[in-house]
Amino acid sequence: MTSLVPPAEVVADLLVRMCREPWPTTEQDRWDYFAVLGLYDQEHLPVRDDDPDGTSLRFATSLPGVDGICSAFRGEFLGLSLFCWAEQGNNGPRARAGYPALRDQLNQSFGTPAEEWGPTAEPACCWVVGPLTIEMYCFQRHHSSVMVGPSHTTRSAANDAAYRL
Repeated sequence: MTSLVPPAEVVADLLVRMCREPWPTTEQDRWDYFAVLGLYDQEHLPVRDDDPDGTSLRFATSLPGVDGICSAFRGEFLGLSLFCWAEQGNNGPRARAGYPALRDQLNQSFGTPAEEWGPTAEPACCWVVGPLTIEMYCFQRHHSSVMVGPSHTTRSAANDAAYRL
């Protein structure tokens, strides 16, 4: 059995706390949110040509080997993605073990996922928690990892709609 560092329950605890804290609206709110959760700004990512109204920021966590990216759309905070149990190469054993372990932990807090999709090798699912959606993916190509995080459902829909026009 693959040993997970950090353990799935520790990652789940951070995700539960992310969903329980008041969701940030302003940049000051985001700073406060990050401070409470032990998240640390690292660098602003370049604005993408296909997403001129979006901004992204790489951040660190206090969990070993777990970092992330947060995104905003037209100045409003959209969400965060944590990257856990990352390793080089296809079909990584930590990601394969981490996905079901974290899913089980999140099921304890949020119930069964609202939706599940993807092939067996790269499953994905989501939970709806009040105004937030938590999405989780298991990536198994080129680099293996579990990506998981909450986003504001309404703001994310507005962001998606802006790019469908």
